[in-house]
Amino acid sequence: MGLVQTVNNRVVEPAVLRLCQWRGDPVARMMLPATKADPYPVYAQVRQRGLVRSPLGVYAAADHATVASILRDRRFSSSPVHQPGYKPPSYPPDDPRAGLPAADLLTMDPPDHTRLRRLVSGAFTPRVVAGLEPWIRDVTDRLLTATDGSAGFDLIDALAFPLPIAVICHLLGVPRQDQARFRAWGHDVAATLDPQTAAAAQAQTRAAELALTRYLQDLVRERRADPDDSILSRLIAAEEEGDRLTSGEVVSTALLLLIAGFETTGNLIGNGMVALLGDPDSRDRLRQDPALVPAAIDEMLRYDSPVQLTSRTATEDVEVRGAMIPAGRAVLVFTGGANRDPALFEQPEEFRIDRPDPGRHLSFSLGIHHCLGASLARLEARIAVEELLRRFPTLEPAGSPTRRSLLVLRGFESVPVRSGHRGTRV
Repeated sequence: MGLVQTVNNRVVEPAVLRLCQWRGDPVARMMLPATKADPYPVYAQVRQRGLVRSPLGVYAAADHATVASILRDRRFSSSPVHQPGYKPPSYPPDDPRAGLPAADLLTMDPPDHTRLRRLVSGAFTPRVVAGLEPWIRDVTDRLLTATDGSAGFDLIDALAFPLPIAVICHLLGVPRQDQARFRAWGHDVAATLDPQTAAAAQAQTRAAELALTRYLQDLVRERRADPDDSILSRLIAAEEEGDRLTSGEVVSTALLLLIAGFETTGNLIGNGMVALLGDPDSRDRLRQDPALVPAAIDEMLRYDSPVQLTSRTATEDVEVRGAMIPAGRAVLVFTGGANRDPALFEQPEEFRIDRPDPGRHLSFSLGIHHCLGASLARLEARIAVEELLRRFPTLEPAGSPTRRSLLVLRGFESVPVRSGHRGTRV
């Protein structure tokens, strides 16, 4: 890194950010620890102002109508290649990441996105996902059997992350004995979605990326030599049958599925249960009538979304809410803010398991990038809630939960819980 770039990264950019925060720019304020802990007041300010133009060079929106229209509009791309001055990541030849494509499913445009999504989507059809329910329930049962409700346990360590890690590793064909490493790797790699300034955080993320990429490259080689019924083997078979999917694309897709497959679902279970345990009446209603759980899962997704924001780049000049967004300019779409838009949701700051049509939330995005694993995430969360309430009917907080200090992926590091005095274990 040259002197000019070092000074810019370590001095100029932080100074500009602090100045914008001092002036009240909502985009800059999103980086403050207090806002990361509770971003919803800032979202409300953005909604009131409509489309916000930040001095940091981006636009932002947080009302449901605008966010939904941008996510659906093909003139907005999730790929950074449309931004002026964009340069794809560059790695030395001996770096395992050098063999990966510059984009993945999240950052691809058609037709590459269409081709890759078609190959992966077969693993997430309603029939395939429904067929996983007995296996997921068995895993959930095993995880909860290892807990002691009366003594208390950490919901995140005991269930919220181990369950989705087990599920996505099962789908990818990752051996059970290797799964313990994936939570640490996943946490570090997921942090790349947030702006990072600390050199230590960047080094930790790089180490995790290298380790995870090497692991998946080795696993792809193993599955090519010894295919099974995993997603990985299906992607490899499609590649070898003449599809344009490269080995690098197989690894990149597996990396994305792994991180997206457990980070977001773990946050959903954690965020949702914290909201539910804060409302004992709703907890009791779900225990007595499990048929209410699916709608409650959508309310959990709406109330405290596992993914709070994403971005799109205008590929041409686009008029939004009376303002012209120039080609190449990025727009931050605060899905977490759209999910609490009072224009669509009555008293959106309240957690209501019987809210009419809670599925109108945008937690799984919209358009061509609508989450492939939405039905799987809902299934895992439903089973987790059902089994927790069945085993521990009076489950309650056993201390203050600890939030992760991330902006994009909103979740908890720790959620201590215990079974209440009337709880029984079956």
